[in-house]
Amino acid sequence: MVERAQSPDIYIFTEFRLLKATEQLMKKGEHVKIEPQLYSLLWLFIENPGVIISRNTIEQVVWGGRPVTDEALRAAMKKLRDLLGDDARSPSFIKTIPKQGYKWLAKVSFEFEEGQMSAKVPAKRKWLTYAFMAGGIGIAAMLLNSYLPNSDKSNLDTNKAPKLTRLTELTGSEVDANYHAEQGKLAFIHRDTRNSPQQLYVKSLNDNIVKRLSWDEANYSDSYWSADGSKLAFMRLLAQKSSFHVADFDENGEVTHLQTLDSPVLKGKFVIGWLHDDKGLLLAETIKPNKQHRIYAFDPSTQTLQPLTNPNVAGRGDYKAALSPNGELLAILREEVSQESSLIVTSLLTGNLVVKTTLPFVPSRLIWTPDGNTIAMSNFYGEHGRFSIASGQYVNTPPLPEHSLDLFAACGEQCYVLRQHNGNFLDLQETPLASLRLPDNADKSAPILNGGRLLRRANAQDFPQYLGNDSGLLLVSLQGKQLQFQQLSKQNQLRDIATLENSAQLNSISASPDKALLIGASGGRLFSAPMNGDKNNPVTFITPALERFANPVWHLDSRHVYVARMTANKPDIVSLDVTTQHMFPVVENMLAFSLRANHTNEAIGIKPDLTVIRLTKENEQWQPMQSLGKVASASPNRWRLTDDAFYYTKYQIPEAFLCKIALVQEPSEKKESCWSIGDNRFRLNFDINTDSNKVMLVESLSAESDIVQLTW
Repeated sequence: MVERAQSPDIYIFTEFRLLKATEQLMKKGEHVKIEPQLYSLLWLFIENPGVIISRNTIEQVVWGGRPVTDEALRAAMKKLRDLLGDDARSPSFIKTIPKQGYKWLAKVSFEFEEGQMSAKVPAKRKWLTYAFMAGGIGIAAMLLNSYLPNSDKSNLDTNKAPKLTRLTELTGSEVDANYHAEQGKLAFIHRDTRNSPQQLYVKSLNDNIVKRLSWDEANYSDSYWSADGSKLAFMRLLAQKSSFHVADFDENGEVTHLQTLDSPVLKGKFVIGWLHDDKGLLLAETIKPNKQHRIYAFDPSTQTLQPLTNPNVAGRGDYKAALSPNGELLAILREEVSQESSLIVTSLLTGNLVVKTTLPFVPSRLIWTPDGNTIAMSNFYGEHGRFSIASGQYVNTPPLPEHSLDLFAACGEQCYVLRQHNGNFLDLQETPLASLRLPDNADKSAPILNGGRLLRRANAQDFPQYLGNDSGLLLVSLQGKQLQFQQLSKQNQLRDIATLENSAQLNSISASPDKALLIGASGGRLFSAPMNGDKNNPVTFITPALERFANPVWHLDSRHVYVARMTANKPDIVSLDVTTQHMFPVVENMLAFSLRANHTNEAIGIKPDLTVIRLTKENEQWQPMQSLGKVASASPNRWRLTDDAFYYTKYQIPEAFLCKIALVQEPSEKKESCWSIGDNRFRLNFDINTDSNKVMLVESLSAESDIVQLTW
């Protein structure tokens, strides 16, 4: 390693800048996405320019000493070269030294926070013991897949000015859609307001006639046209019960027959498409903790369910899939470990694996282009990627318009049907608990007056946390595709604290009890930022890229956090010193942990199956004392422990609830009580103030969104 009195904050080489604190790679001022393993590999090279780095060193630093196949190492090296625009035959950055290793060629300069620049690399270098580095960097290192795709300089013309055509213009919000290209028909789900039921609509793009199909109080979802366009499969939710339906249409677009699919094998499943030749439905499973989720084929004529996939992974498994236009290939989105997705393509004819590649983001949707050669993927945050089956490579993607999300279909080789929102998704609403707890038989004649702040601002807001001693509120706003951490004072003054890239990966945030430090979890890593600083800088990651952590909860000393450390996807709670990063074990097999206020020997833990356990400390060991029930999420922003109760939020779609489990129970009080907080909320982060009389909730706005067509 380069021996210096002070470690640089920024590494500069050619047109690139690597920001050490945030592990961001910039090119000409633009953010370049880089996976954790590739970041570690790049960091190793630029820390040691001109030095031949052996395969063993790379294994120690990047993979934590675990053996790596030649193919995986070559694939990772090629992927890094492609990211930098390097050519292995005529390298500018990374040169292969036969039988020895690899050498970094480009000149590296350093920049420190105070702006001092060192344009010369010191000649003297001192290597550290890599076994020590592996312990610090790669304790829980994950192997790259044996096959990784290559970046491709595709002939896709992404420089052509895109054309945006609005396909729907109803007042309210379109939340889902499915497009049939040959017949020019669009099925979509629409709701007028946030609390309105989701209704089913069909539009003919040939004559622009829109028809509303459903007229009841149920919520409709997951509508898919059959291959010939004569049938529409959809789901209906009423009184917490889901049902499957298929509507037949005539040539004039009128419904001629409605079939209800009533089979016990459909429980816990939902529609994601049709099988080839319209012989049945493609189904996925409702996500549940500690379950390997699979993709299924359902035959309505025999009422049988056949599994098409059988993942054996640590994550949730297969959560989305789509058949190729000819029905021969099945594309699958698979979570192999928490918060990391892979694209899997298998042949239904031979059973062979065609593609397996780790994805640089976590998509929620995937579609095939009409020629069956390209798969496009996207998520709610507008992240977007394309993969070519023929070349086995990622291909260039067109920039999506602002606030565009959720690819629904490909209307051509260079044409998408997707959703565009006006950008205002969320606001914060403070609600008196007394108004939520009002019983059904309460006297409605007297008014309920209790101040609750409505925080209307330009950008979506989430992750609210009360700051004690009248210090206001901590919150997060979405500005473009960057998260902004902010503090709102009691006097309604807003102050920026820090920023974070990649909004899709934020899992939790929390301010220390002394309100000096913000800590959070993003993409399996912990980050921090000073709360009282005068600079609005990017957050600083305090755990390595190759380890995984989740659900940090502060100790009262404002120095330690209890956090789940994932080892082979098994969570154990450790106490982490946020200053020194030293850790020591607390309790095994828990996803989250918090001491009960004013009780050093009592705590609450959340197990991997999301069961809440009351714990007591005996002989310096935490022991389970009582099971309190199950929650929907282990994120600390989805539950709150007060002195006498455990609060949490949950869905019973479409309705959301705030629930309380009493720890100190009054004789007339139920052990668990739940109160409705409204329909169609898609974010359930919350906080309760110290007096336990008000709750800050995230309100989902019924802002305008439409289905649009993008061509380029």
